[in-house]
Amino acid sequence: MSSIDEVISSLSANSNAVTDLQGQIHGTTAMAEEMLKQLQEIGLQGKAAALGAVKDQLAACDAFAAALQNKLSEAMTSAAAATGQ
Repeated sequence: MSSIDEVISSLSANSNAVTDLQGQIHGTTAMAEEMLKQLQEIGLQGKAAALGAVKDQLAACDAFAAALQNKLSEAMTSAAAATGQ
């Protein structure tokens, strides 16, 4: 049977993984923005529009990751409260 401390430790590891994921999403977004700018500069509007959609989808992914991070934080707070019972 797991202890509450093990649950908290696992939640912390999950939170760290989400933080890493957010960094990767931000890096990919920066790459997409740079490529989008280059495509617009050379007049490839169709490809630029498609990459604009990718950028929007990455923004949604970032928002989901932020919401997940908040829920993990709430879970850690709840688990910590359980140690005091």
